[in-house]
Amino acid sequence: MTVDSKFLLFVIASIFLITSLDAVYAQPLDDVTAIMLESENSGVSVQLTWNHDDAVSEYEVGCVSCIPNFSEYTVDDEMVLQNVTSLENGLAIFYIIAYDSSDEVIIVKQVLLQLD
Repeated sequence: MTVDSKFLLFVIASIFLITSLDAVYAQPLDDVTAIMLESENSGVSVQLTWNHDDAVSEYEVGCVSCIPNFSEYTVDDEMVLQNVTSLENGLAIFYIIAYDSSDEVIIVKQVLLQLD
């Protein structure tokens, strides 16, 4: 009985991948909400909130559509961003990165909000 080398390589890679994964837990950032608070001449204030997760030690929240792009760090489960600007189509694009206590990324979430 011969074993195809491609199949054997697939099995070895699969075993390596499965053993390198950590246990699966409920993911942080499952429930993210973005609300436009107020509109100003230079931009908009936007409040981002998300579900609490004890595995997260810090969050990085950034605005991709803002000019210039920016990000801020927090340990809280919410952040208000000032002077948010949108793309030409009125869409504001944000991201939230959750870090664990070893500064490893747990999850990244993209958030879209129509500002028009």
